[in-house]
Amino acid sequence: GEISTILRTAGQHNIVLIGAGRLGLAIAEADVFADHGFSIVAIVDADPAKVGTTCGGVVVQSPTELPRIVEEMTVIVGVVAVPADAAQSVADELVRSGVRIVFNYSGALIDVPADVTVHTTSPAVELLYALYFHLA
Repeated sequence: GEISTILRTAGQHNIVLIGAGRLGLAIAEADVFADHGFSIVAIVDADPAKVGTTCGGVVVQSPTELPRIVEEMTVIVGVVAVPADAAQSVADELVRSGVRIVFNYSGALIDVPADVTVHTTSPAVELLYALYFHLA
C-alpha cells in the first residue's frame, strides 16, 4: 500500500490503447497494467474490420472517437502499439486529445511537446539492456 502511494499507483488510472493488432491484443490481454492500478478503458484502431470487435474484453473503436474517449473516460496514458510509420500521427492525435503520457511500443522515435512524457520501448532494446547488465 505504501509503495503504491509513493509511486502514485494507488487508485485507477485510465489508459487508451491505440492499435488492435497482434501487439495491441497481447497488451490488452496482459495483466501488467491492471496489477499496478492502470485500466485499459478503450482501444482504438484505424482498421474498419477491427472496429466493433472485442480485444481483451474491450470493444475496439474508431480513431474519430479518441477525443471523446480521452475526455469522457479521463484517460491519462496513451499506449501506442502501431507500425512505426503511423506512430507520429497517432502521438499527435493523442496530444491533441489531451493525453500527456505516451507509452510508445512502435519502436519509432516520436516528437511531442515539452509538457508530454514519452517512454519508448521495444523488445530488442529491453533485451540489449538486460544483456548489458548481465555481462557487466
